[in-house]
Amino acid sequence: MNSTKPNTNRLLQIAPFVLLFLSGIFYLFYFTGYIFFYQEKSILFQLTFDYLNEHLKQPGGFLVYLGKFQTTLYYFPLLGAVLIVLELCGIIYLLQKTGKSLTGRMFYFFPFFIGVVLFYMQTNYQYLAFNNLGILFQLALFYRFTVIKKNEYLWVTVVLFPVIYYLFGSYSTLLLALFSIYLIQKKDWIKLPILFVCTGLFFFYGKEFLFFQTTSSLLKYPFTLQDIGGQFNVFMPAVLLIVVLPLFFQIELKKISSLSLGRLRFVELTPFVLIVMLVVLVIPRIDKKNSHYFHVEKLFYEQKYDEVIRFNAQFPSTNILTAFLNNLALAETGHLSDSFFRFPQTPDGSTLFQKWELLGEVLRKGGYFYYSIGMNNEALRWAYEYMVMRGLTPETLQMLIKTELINSNFKMAEKYISVLKRSIFYRDCAADFEKLLYDESAINNHPKLGVKKALKPKKDFFVLSDDPLTNLDFIIKSDSTNIFALEYKLAWLMLQKDMQGIVDLLPILEKAGYQQVPQNIEEVVVSYKLLKVGEMPELKKLCIRTETEQRFQQFYKIFQQNQSNKQQAQRALANDFAGTYWYYVFFN
Repeated sequence: MNSTKPNTNRLLQIAPFVLLFLSGIFYLFYFTGYIFFYQEKSILFQLTFDYLNEHLKQPGGFLVYLGKFQTTLYYFPLLGAVLIVLELCGIIYLLQKTGKSLTGRMFYFFPFFIGVVLFYMQTNYQYLAFNNLGILFQLALFYRFTVIKKNEYLWVTVVLFPVIYYLFGSYSTLLLALFSIYLIQKKDWIKLPILFVCTGLFFFYGKEFLFFQTTSSLLKYPFTLQDIGGQFNVFMPAVLLIVVLPLFFQIELKKISSLSLGRLRFVELTPFVLIVMLVVLVIPRIDKKNSHYFHVEKLFYEQKYDEVIRFNAQFPSTNILTAFLNNLALAETGHLSDSFFRFPQTPDGSTLFQKWELLGEVLRKGGYFYYSIGMNNEALRWAYEYMVMRGLTPETLQMLIKTELINSNFKMAEKYISVLKRSIFYRDCAADFEKLLYDESAINNHPKLGVKKALKPKKDFFVLSDDPLTNLDFIIKSDSTNIFALEYKLAWLMLQKDMQGIVDLLPILEKAGYQQVPQNIEEVVVSYKLLKVGEMPELKKLCIRTETEQRFQQFYKIFQQNQSNKQQAQRALANDFAGTYWYYVFFN
């Protein structure tokens, strides 16, 4: 009977960790896998001493370096989920062991409460890896202080704390606070002031002679509001609770500790209660909108354009950037003027092209429009500006390489390829690009780069980054056979319900080699013709199909039958005509 009690206690200590580990991995991998995609695509970790050295130029840079290394492993989402949950379990374990070292008692509620709060914050896709790593390392160091209580070791810690600050930056303040409380509890009035004097001297000397950073930066870095997902009201109370835990550990609430359910003490069951509460809290945190967008972005980067279109057709989205990527996929597959109105669009054209902004996602994605229509230099500029503003990412670097190869600027392309070769998971991609260096014929015959090189404008003109529509006009004037630019222009005219402008471009469609008028354009032409808006231009090859005219007559008949009630007309026409230009004109 007595031998079973230690086994039961041991099981109660292990079981919550196992439950959190398995359920946490399952949740992060299956429901919030987009977190790993977003963060992995946001940085380019390089296995070089120079890259490490860049992160050693100010306090906290080493912690950021470790966080970026972990983030690059998110290339495999399952591995990312395992790493995150292991870190959270490590934090809980260290808090428990620290409490036991200080008081001789095992603690359940507060350690798991901290772990639950940190897991909750981790479900925000902007919450970066170095946050949990910073907390984990400080707790590990503090645990060593409580276990090894030799006076000599504590003196070494006091003297070397500036090194800890240098490695972990603002996150070392967690250790500083914990260690200060520990020394106060021990009534060690000698080490405490020396600790602050050593730290203060290093801070002053570093600011003046080593790091050349502002006081604010040295105090805060690497902590930023953005890198915790804007969750300041959750993050800071959690950190403050960790700081005061040594004080809470000294409080023994005998009445609460004595509460039991049969042979099980209530406090031993609190981790399970907290995990259940966590499940309830994180289920609403599953962001389907972000999941949809990042899945589309992933397919787009993989150049699986048909899958992008199918996915958006199956799961329509009103997200502007999702529609922007979808329209790029339609253009790359030659279906922009055929299937344009099958998907949500905005009259201002923001689903077609992005105006120049320094905002992260706009700056990162906007250049793909210019790359698609052959404005290679402008695509390069967008990618370069993003690199300057936000640093290198895998896709930004690949865009720089592609545009430099198309421009035959092989020295710059070689430089960028050498950077990509220093990554962990993009070396094969770099090797493929390397084969194209100094080989014009290989680029011309490349199934993707060759097409974009052929689209380069024949004449130079001043690019207006905040006026993509004018840039389209310049390209069409320079090269009327550029079908990508032509289809984007037609899509814009359809959004503006400019039938005359579309009809005027029909001769250029013939010149560009179209054998058949694209479906949505044909719907415009039929409306223009049958409603007798104006004169039709003479066309030698292109003709309007009889079926399209019959469909318009059917549409118009149903509309007239319900014209007294617009909502009723919309419902009557939605099933058969929702993806047509006619439906857009009448109901948008």
